[in-house]
Amino acid sequence: MHRPKILIACQDQATRQRFTESVRFRYRAVAVEDGWLALHLINTSQFSAMVITERLESLNGLDVAYSVRESHRNAHIPIMLVAQRITTRIREMIESGIVDCCIDETAETGAFLFEFNAMCGAHAESAWSALDADIEHVLRTTRNTYKTVFSENTTDIPMDSRLLSAAADTVVDAVRNGRITAVMKALQTHDDYTFVHSLSVAAVLAFFGREIGIRDGDLGIMAQAGFAHDFGKRTTPQAILYKPGLLDTAQMVVIRRHAQAAGDILRRSDGIPAEVINVAERHHERLNGTGYPNGLHGAEIDDLSMVAAIGDVFSALIDNRCYKPRYAPQEAIRMLRDMAGPHLEPHHVAKFVEVMHDTDFASCMASPLTDEAAAE
Repeated sequence: MHRPKILIACQDQATRQRFTESVRFRYRAVAVEDGWLALHLINTSQFSAMVITERLESLNGLDVAYSVRESHRNAHIPIMLVAQRITTRIREMIESGIVDCCIDETAETGAFLFEFNAMCGAHAESAWSALDADIEHVLRTTRNTYKTVFSENTTDIPMDSRLLSAAADTVVDAVRNGRITAVMKALQTHDDYTFVHSLSVAAVLAFFGREIGIRDGDLGIMAQAGFAHDFGKRTTPQAILYKPGLLDTAQMVVIRRHAQAAGDILRRSDGIPAEVINVAERHHERLNGTGYPNGLHGAEIDDLSMVAAIGDVFSALIDNRCYKPRYAPQEAIRMLRDMAGPHLEPHHVAKFVEVMHDTDFASCMASPLTDEAAAE
């Protein structure tokens, strides 16, 4: 399948190119500088979203947005407006649904991507009501938990452990009743990749655990650990978390703090199992001591954290990220095998690979939307 197509209407060439490059691993962008041309394209072709700057040649972005809402082909697509400042008129456009959101034209690329992903994610969520009730329940329960946790940006504020437990229970139930494949397929259209990754890791750990005979009570622990492992990223600045290029050394230091931050958040929260806290802090530790945050070696890393590290790496490899395309499941499995020994526990990797080979779970996790991007 082709990547979904978005329209970027922007007069400034450098900004237009910056926006286009930032979404290239998930979307196929059509970029124009003329307002009338943008409107013509909207009326003659199908798009999944639009980014419109206020200043355009021939027809300004505000008038384009009004006209789009009156079009037959793309009247309901999400629209992001990029403006010098949010005026009274723009606020009214947001309140009335003419545009979905507005960002400052000087915003960093990471902030742009964060808002764009949030807008498209909200649009994807609006379609969940058409899904089977059980599948919708998993998606909304986990999404609400995620949004509650990420509504804060410090480690000082604890979370309600009941929310995490409820989210994990829905994942385990979906694994038990065979609905987890449909949940993962529905998740493929969502743009918040930290949420997508969190739910994916929860699902893969619960699925893997059930396949190897882990008892039901412990499956809940595995799902909680998978879903909560990246909660520390709520403290990571958007400009770093959504940077479309490689991080520099200072930025790597910041991003690596998320493991300890997740442990701090969960430790401050009553009722979180110790195993879940361990996974949050240790899912980036490696057997040879090259991991972080504490450089643990071998037996210093508990079994669940070792298994969670495999699920985390596998999900990250087949995820789309703003800085890389996805890998095909078989390529991701090959890369896992290469990491076994020095980085990942070999016995757990072998068992994980066996489960992925014997089921179709890996294929349902991998989005078909960007196969074209992966080949670039």
